[in-house]
Amino acid sequence: MRITILATVLAALGILWTASAAAQSRVEGDFELDVRYRAKGGAEMPAVTLTALKEVRNLVITIERVDGPTRVAKVARLAKGATHTVTLPQEPGQAFYRVEIAWAAGRRPIELSFAALVARPFDLNVRGEDVDLAEGRISFEATGQVQGVDLVLLGEQDRVLYQRTIRMDRPGNRPTEFRFDPPTVPVIQARVTAFDDLDFKTVVSFEPVVIEVPHEEVNFAFDRSDIAPDQEPKLRRTLDEAHKALDKLGTQVKFRLYVAGYTDTVGSREYNQNLSEARAASIAAWMRAHGIRVPVCSEGFGEDALAVETPDETPEPANRRSLFVLAGQGPMTRSFPRGNWKCK
Repeated sequence: MRITILATVLAALGILWTASAAAQSRVEGDFELDVRYRAKGGAEMPAVTLTALKEVRNLVITIERVDGPTRVAKVARLAKGATHTVTLPQEPGQAFYRVEIAWAAGRRPIELSFAALVARPFDLNVRGEDVDLAEGRISFEATGQVQGVDLVLLGEQDRVLYQRTIRMDRPGNRPTEFRFDPPTVPVIQARVTAFDDLDFKTVVSFEPVVIEVPHEEVNFAFDRSDIAPDQEPKLRRTLDEAHKALDKLGTQVKFRLYVAGYTDTVGSREYNQNLSEARAASIAAWMRAHGIRVPVCSEGFGEDALAVETPDETPEPANRRSLFVLAGQGPMTRSFPRGNWKCK
C-alpha cells in the first residue's frame, strides 16, 4: 500500500547563519576585491580577498586595525585569475580596519576602510517534540548572548499568520516558549529565529505535514461501535502503516494520529453523528491500547462530509468509511469540516 501526501511532502528542518551585507565585491585597479565584513567566528573570520585581473608583481597589502597592530602581507607575483586572501582574526564583536593595497604597476594604492563584525557565541535548539501547532506551543532553548527570539508562522502564499518577538536582553528575562492560539488555517512553515545585538541570526524552520495512512475499513455490527475480534487484524495492519510513516517523518514536529468516522444518509443526522463519533473513538482507543507512538485524536462527521453525494436515506457503502491521518497540525480539508477533535 502507498502513503498519500495530502500537503507538503516532508517536514524540513534547516539551520543556518544569516547576516545582511555579509560581504561586498567590487573591481578596482587591477583587482576584483571581496571583503567579508561579517563572520560567525571560529573557522570563519573577516577577510580581504584579491583576484588579479592581470598578472601583478610586488603586491603589498597593509592592514591596520584601528585599535590594534598593523599587518603587512607581501606577494612577489600573482598570476592573472589567481587569488590571495588575508584573514583578519578577531574576537567576537566589532573592529575597524584601514587597508592599503599597492603593487608594482599601480599608479596609486587602493585604500579601504571598514568595520568588521564577528558573532558572539550563541545557539538555538528547537526539538521536534516541542513544536506543537495543534496546542499552540513551540518551546526552545536559547544559549549564549542571544538578544531575542522571533517566531513567524506562514500560511499559503507566504501569508503571515502569527508573528512575535521575545526579548532576552533584559535582566532575569529568559523565556523558553511561545504560546499562541492554534491557527485555523494550514501552517506551511514555522520559523524560529534567534539573533544577537549585531543582527547575526540562527534560524530553525519546520514545514508541517499531513499524511493519510493506508487502511482497510473496519466493519461494525448494526448500531454498534465495539470492534469485533475478526476486525482487529485490519487495525494491526493500519498500525504498522502508521509506524512506517512515522519512521519516515522522524521527530521534526509533534505528530498526532487523527481518526475520523463517517456514515451514509440512512437514519437521522443526529443518530449518524453520534454513531460516527462512537466508532471513531473506539478505533482511537484501540490504537492507543496497542502501542501507537503518538497521541490519537478522534472525531465523527456523520453524513456531513459524504464521499459520494446521495439523497437522504441512501445506503451508500462508500460513505460508511473512516480516515487515518498523521499531521503536525490539526488536519484541515473538505473531509474534516470541523476541528473539535478529542485527543489523548
